[in-house]
Amino acid sequence: MLKGLLKTIGKIYFGHKIVLWMILTILPVGVSVFMLEMFSSEIVQHVPIGIVKQDDSELANKLEMALRSSPVLDVKVLCHDMSECEHAVIRGDLQTFVVLPYDLDRRALRLETPVIPVYSSGQNYLTNMFATKEIRAVITDVGEKLFTASFENPVKTEIHSVGNIEGNYQGFLALGLVSAMFHLAAMLVAVYIASFPLRDRRVREFYQSAERSWLTLAVASFVPMTIIVWLEYMGCYAYTHRMLMPMGFEEFVMVSVAQFLMVVSCVGAGMAFVGITGVMRIATGVSGVIGGPAFAFAGQTFPVMAMPFAVRCFAFVLPLTHVLRVQSMMLLGDVGMAESWEIIKLMAGMAVFWALLGSFTMYLRWKYRLSHDSKLPVVVDDENPIDIEKTVHETSMRHQEAKHD
Repeated sequence: MLKGLLKTIGKIYFGHKIVLWMILTILPVGVSVFMLEMFSSEIVQHVPIGIVKQDDSELANKLEMALRSSPVLDVKVLCHDMSECEHAVIRGDLQTFVVLPYDLDRRALRLETPVIPVYSSGQNYLTNMFATKEIRAVITDVGEKLFTASFENPVKTEIHSVGNIEGNYQGFLALGLVSAMFHLAAMLVAVYIASFPLRDRRVREFYQSAERSWLTLAVASFVPMTIIVWLEYMGCYAYTHRMLMPMGFEEFVMVSVAQFLMVVSCVGAGMAFVGITGVMRIATGVSGVIGGPAFAFAGQTFPVMAMPFAVRCFAFVLPLTHVLRVQSMMLLGDVGMAESWEIIKLMAGMAVFWALLGSFTMYLRWKYRLSHDSKLPVVVDDENPIDIEKTVHETSMRHQEAKHD
């Protein structure tokens, strides 16, 4: 029994089991290490914030110094006005910003309890919680030092949301999850279609069907699936968008273009994985390892600018990161139009790169397989080709199984 157990374990877990070990070890361990790198400290650190300093009093200077000295916060910019900081939040450069209002010192000394407005991004609930809590603690600590301990809260804070007045974080999260699902689905479908002729040894059949044109074969294989996935993505996005607000025409156009470029990038990546590895199982595993945890690093749950450098690099090469930025900025109105165009230009370059790389690697893989398969005869019975190599291999396997039995 022990011998049979060990033999079975060897057959299942060892040998040519690359995909199994990628899913079993690399995926969970790799994602865990990345997450540990992001949250390696006991507290969240270096959350980027801005300050709108309308008052130049001693109290305002103390508050600015206290905010700069906090390990949780990272003061990135001193804005000239609120619109500058709002645009930075919309672009994703800042998570929140603090307004130090006029006559702050004078109001505090008159015991008028001045209120300091704090504006945070309307999309990242978890990060907002850490940032606003720390800002409140810093402001309260500075305010308590102005008077005796018997005077409670001489300076208060007032929390506002940029682009999410109703506080509907679930809607933003749902839109991000929909995008993450199609980000992975586009890779997996591309892997399946690209590896189908290789897996079933039917490259010559498809090549002949395409009238001996590699371009025709590539267009017939990948263009229909790209359009189908893109249309499905647009439909699911529009359906989920009803949780927030009606979608305007400009937003529809911009987001649709970004979504199309994301799908093209993911399809090209899936093609490249198959072209490089030549094995469907390995390409599927690579797609899962890259696309599976993408949502955690795309900036929807934790701001990219607060991540460690290595994690930021990984997030930057993900098409999902950029399409989420476009979706976020277009949700916040026309102010994000110019910045969205810049991101779309970047995504266009990314789509062209992956499409060319995927097409080139698949061309080499298909060409190699065609020359390899052409050495073996193929008997054609009506419309059903019979691959002699595949038939011989299956017969040999059945013979070996019969001998073992």
